[in-house]
Amino acid sequence: MGKGKETKSLPITMGNRGDHEKENKSPITRKDAEASSSLAKVVSNDALTKVRPKTPARVTPLTIRIPSSITSPLSPTADVFQLPQHISALPTDINLTRSLFSTLSLTPPFSPHLPPPPAWQHPPHSDSGVTAVVKQQGYISLRLRHAVVLDISANLAIRLTNNLKNSSMSLSACTTQMALVHPKGRILQYGPRVEVQTEDEVNVKNAKIYPRGISFTANNMALVYLLDEAGARSTSDMFHDLYATQIVDTLFKESCQREGQSVSTSIRLLDMARYWRTEAGVDCWVIGHVFIQQTEDGLVTVEREVQHGDNFVLKTSPSNGKVRFDSRFVQMTASLGDESHMFLRSGDRRLHYSGQTKVFTVRNAGHSAGFDEKGELRIF
Repeated sequence: MGKGKETKSLPITMGNRGDHEKENKSPITRKDAEASSSLAKVVSNDALTKVRPKTPARVTPLTIRIPSSITSPLSPTADVFQLPQHISALPTDINLTRSLFSTLSLTPPFSPHLPPPPAWQHPPHSDSGVTAVVKQQGYISLRLRHAVVLDISANLAIRLTNNLKNSSMSLSACTTQMALVHPKGRILQYGPRVEVQTEDEVNVKNAKIYPRGISFTANNMALVYLLDEAGARSTSDMFHDLYATQIVDTLFKESCQREGQSVSTSIRLLDMARYWRTEAGVDCWVIGHVFIQQTEDGLVTVEREVQHGDNFVLKTSPSNGKVRFDSRFVQMTASLGDESHMFLRSGDRRLHYSGQTKVFTVRNAGHSAGFDEKGELRIF
């Protein structure tokens, strides 16, 4: 690293426990058998008489005659094949029968405590499989449509994963920490500080938003720069390597480990969960103080309300790879495609990274600076 900057990694320590097995084997006893024939000593070979083998008698095949009045059990007209009247009263239309039984699944989630959804007579879409389970680690895992997974810990920490677009983000139980992993970059918020790191073929860019201003650098730069009310100048600062570990999983697991009776609490939260579907076809769930929505195209919106009326909103789209995070302190978006970018705003501070041009720009108090397409420093 260059002068004035350091990089720290966030290691993850994992431990396993093996099982030992013991095997008891019994000793094997061998016995040697010696055979002797006393008949050979008494009678000579010439005195032995050959016995003529007997011809086996032919056995007449056994036949069982069944009276004509008794029906064979294998016959379709037998009594065991005759359905009762209450079974034969089922609809004969095979498509209607399949529709009735398909609605008894848990997709969308069906609970005996809730009324059935309005679309009861219509079988769910093939991609509408939704399941909710409590993991052994003590958190609820809600598998939504389009390969989107939402994990909620017993203390309401959130992890939202978009498997189709390789993006994920998590929010701690205390809501003061947030982590984002996206193909265009990574973001980590801890308290009043927010760090951003992007990697492309030009260079690796780092930035930090904190009360003093915005500090930024790149791996091809020897200095760290600070952008505050006075403009841009060199400074000294350190940045975390956000690509060294899975920051989203680390943040979520730490929130889960801080809860004692996590399994029983998560079971109770899942048992009290509510579900309904709007007229527009939006699936809605309420788990604790977390409100979840998923539209027909797969867009997932997760809202968590805390005391004093603060809301935290997480969004992810499996169609275009766009993610969004909104809170009173920070607002962030990232997307893929022709308009791939990463944008972050906190107060009057801004950060924008273009996935097409590779331009990295920070703004604060009317001043702008950053790196151009070639990775060189630019002060605007």
